[in-house]
Amino acid sequence: MKPNSSRLKELKKQLTVATAAQKLATKRFKEVIRDIPTGLPHPDGSDRIRIASRELTAAHNVVIALLVELNEAQLNKIYQDGGREQRP
Repeated sequence: MKPNSSRLKELKKQLTVATAAQKLATKRFKEVIRDIPTGLPHPDGSDRIRIASRELTAAHNVVIALLVELNEAQLNKIYQDGGREQRP
């Protein structure tokens, strides 16, 4: 197995984990928003929204970074294979 192939597999695993974390953060954020009946949160509700929003933003950023890295690794592999993508 080529070193780049193992790197691609690792990135795909990391992306799977990061995507699951992103989905969980999205679910938590929606739950916090739904928990505020009037839409006007009291101070504790504002903190909960802020924390959930930060977690969701961090999860999105991880997924985006992994997608960029995976894309670059795949493009690198195609370039190394002489411009054609080869299937294992």
